[in-house]
Amino acid sequence: MRSFKELLEHIYNKNNIDFSKCQNLSLALNKFIKKEIVEQTKEKSKFLNAIKKVPKVIIDFKNRISLQVESLKKQGYINIFESDLKLKTSSRLVIGLGSEHVLETSLTLHHIFGIPYIPSSALKGVVRMVSFWEIAQNLNKKIEKELEELQEQLYDKEISNNEDKEILKHKLLFGTQSFKGLLVFLDAYPLIQENQEIFELDIMNVHYKSYYTQNGIPGDWESPTPITFLTVKEGVEFCFYVLFDEHRANLLLGNEDFSQNAKNVLKDLKQNNFYQLKNDLIRWVEKALKEFGVGAKTRLGYGIFN
Repeated sequence: MRSFKELLEHIYNKNNIDFSKCQNLSLALNKFIKKEIVEQTKEKSKFLNAIKKVPKVIIDFKNRISLQVESLKKQGYINIFESDLKLKTSSRLVIGLGSEHVLETSLTLHHIFGIPYIPSSALKGVVRMVSFWEIAQNLNKKIEKELEELQEQLYDKEISNNEDKEILKHKLLFGTQSFKGLLVFLDAYPLIQENQEIFELDIMNVHYKSYYTQNGIPGDWESPTPITFLTVKEGVEFCFYVLFDEHRANLLLGNEDFSQNAKNVLKDLKQNNFYQLKNDLIRWVEKALKEFGVGAKTRLGYGIFN
């Protein structure tokens, strides 16, 4: 029987892993490897190049999510978009890059089906940010102190009767520390075709490793240390769903103690089958993903959609 060291040499030096037999990329990436396997940059790249070709379990995620939406509708939720809102990555996308992993970098994958997705919390966060800056612009809030006060009013303070209509709308939709928002964002999944290549490798090049890790002096005498990581490639289509909790909204409308101005905002949201809310959400989602991006390294152009 081979020792563990001999097994590693057999796997990598002779390149003898048959990844075609693997059917779960998430488990292969997060459970199959050991730290000893990926100590060398060359071996890490070899592993990721092989693992990105792991066959993905192709299931009809669109139908799966549609069933989830139908279930939520029976509980009093309204599907705001009605039809699908689809956007494609126009640059590489990486979600969960900084999560703890023996490769130093990671990628958020569905733990059962092994496909990448955008968590609802990440999507809600960037859409909420777009709404915040829209309100700040409309109220002509520019200096740092004004923006901090607006942020505190939107996120920390309870819904009151003497607030601006747009502020009340933001609080009702996205929630505050003491109020659960009426919008529900679902995880966004890619619409993958069979045998479609959806992953690419990328690298980060750390030039001053001792400076960042050991408080050393940054100098040109150090050799760059490339860090290879897995990304979702450009041109992969994702489907987005956002729902509105109409059941809770109706309960709030019937609550005598709830803010009357907030009730008026709720009535406006429900007008014409949520027509204005639908337009607002489409604008917010598209601006969030097309201009700001989602996930890691967005300042470098990652996570942008078109």
